Amino acid sequence: MKAVIFNSGLGKRMGELTEHCHKSMVRLQSGEAIFERQLRLLHECGVNEFVVTVGPFKEQLIEASQAPHLADCTFTFVENPIYDKTNYIYSMFLARKHLTGDLLFLHGDLVFDRELVKAVLHDPAPSLGCVNRKKELPEKDFKARVENGCIQEVSVSIFDPDCFAFQPFYKLAAHDVAAWVERVEEFIADGKDQCYAENAMNTVFPDLSVREFDYSGFYVDEVDTPDDLRRVSAEIRRFDFAEQELKHGAAAVADLLGQYRLKKPFVVSGVPERVFCEHFEDILGFSYELFEDFTPNPDYSEVCEGVRQFRESGCDCILSIGGGSAIDVAKCVKLYSAMKDGEPYLRQAHVFSPVKHFAIPSTAGTGSESTRFAVIYYDGQKQSVTDDCIFPDAAVLDPSLLRGLPEYHKKSTLLDALCHATESMWSVNSDATSEGYAFAALRILLANAGAYLDGDEAAAGRILEAANLAGRAINLSQTTAAHAMSYKLTSAFGIAHGHAAALCLPEVWRYLAEHTEECTDSRGEQHLLTALGRLNDAFGCETADEAIDRLTALLTGFDLRPVECADEDRLRNLAASVNPQRLANYPVPLRYASLLEMYRRILAPAQG
Repeated sequence: MKAVIFNSGLGKRMGELTEHCHKSMVRLQSGEAIFERQLRLLHECGVNEFVVTVGPFKEQLIEASQAPHLADCTFTFVENPIYDKTNYIYSMFLARKHLTGDLLFLHGDLVFDRELVKAVLHDPAPSLGCVNRKKELPEKDFKARVENGCIQEVSVSIFDPDCFAFQPFYKLAAHDVAAWVERVEEFIADGKDQCYAENAMNTVFPDLSVREFDYSGFYVDEVDTPDDLRRVSAEIRRFDFAEQELKHGAAAVADLLGQYRLKKPFVVSGVPERVFCEHFEDILGFSYELFEDFTPNPDYSEVCEGVRQFRESGCDCILSIGGGSAIDVAKCVKLYSAMKDGEPYLRQAHVFSPVKHFAIPSTAGTGSESTRFAVIYYDGQKQSVTDDCIFPDAAVLDPSLLRGLPEYHKKSTLLDALCHATESMWSVNSDATSEGYAFAALRILLANAGAYLDGDEAAAGRILEAANLAGRAINLSQTTAAHAMSYKLTSAFGIAHGHAAALCLPEVWRYLAEHTEECTDSRGEQHLLTALGRLNDAFGCETADEAIDRLTALLTGFDLRPVECADEDRLRNLAASVNPQRLANYPVPLRYASLLEMYRRILAPAQG
């Protein structure tokens, strides 16, 4: 199917954002321009032919259409030389000879999710427009009058009971397109070139059968102002996170490559060569480039080498296989490969890259395959890289990759997932979605931990699923005090990250339960109490004390080596080193004195 995108407007209401930029080339929070996003999603859903009307900054739109991932698409640009004196009805008139066959029609300022496109294309109705009966009627934007499920009128000035919120995203059969074009020609002949094209369509809507398509479960909205841009950016990212493809088994890699017509992956591998060969060599054949020259705490220079090799490899996507480090390296390779040479990548503004990244975890813990976070090191200092644009496009879960993991590794990564889910429940950034992920993760982790550690592969699959859910939870909520307190413990005592976070979790939880009246979460103390109650439910307990006791018993049963310290200077250094950014996600204030006392209890030498 051909898509027609009307992009000839001025975008005056965007202010400074459109002084040197086309309205549709304004960038969302992910770093991707609205028009770039439209083309990418439509193409991924099978649309390969585009007609685009243009006005100001046409060269920016043409350049966007020349991106490598759109190489198999055809574009026809139709210029409206008097875009500043006409509405888009005149652009439609100029493009009329290209408006043949079944078409998608949309405005260039629309932001939508992938699933909306799929649903519209697959809907059996030959003609439809996007209507939302649940949304409040907008004051200035389009509404649709609907009768017996068919659109009768589209206008900004109708507010009757049979009128509903509408977005100009249409699928139209060829005969309906022809009827609309005919009326547009009549309007232009009469000198009516400053109205909406819908004014012409309204004269024939009653004679057609353009069904309403309910978009209430999807996302589509327009960006007219800077406030719209901020709001839409915040809203659409939740859909993008939720729509990450989740596949199972190594064979799914071939499916993903075929789905996106990819030929040669750049493989960032953190697994032993025998494991890689056993699981992926037959699937990938000889069409891949392998990069494994990085350490468990990857250095910036190693990532730069990965960027160099990726650029020279001719690869068209990235496949990461391994623990959090391998996935984080792949995230940064994708991010930095879209940046300019000559200036350190860490100093440059992040830019969106359309290169696909498919992440395959070989441990059940970090959930990095479904987060927007990465960690690398520069001059020995930890660098947190956080951006929506590094969120992997797909995650592949294969429990057979967990075979042969050392016992301590399995325990510590499981505990990392447990801490992610627990902290997410009370984070000030939590919402219903993150809470749902975290609650489900906790129930699975607690029910399957023993069997997983005993080598049960079915349990391993469930733990891997739970770690992914916990990763999805913190992707939205972020971690809090237990993680903030854990980082220095890892380096100071030579223990795994998950082990360190789990040591801190009981004390952090207890402190929170005892200080709810100091709640700083904008939703108030009652919300916090409700979240803590749900956390108790996840642990199958009535009270916080019972739940913390169950957590402590779990840690005791894991028989992890003790970590003890009675040196007051060392304890003070630990308390002073805690990351304040992570503490900000914790819903009650945690000051130095409280942190110091918690470290004393966490690291108290065993008695007797």
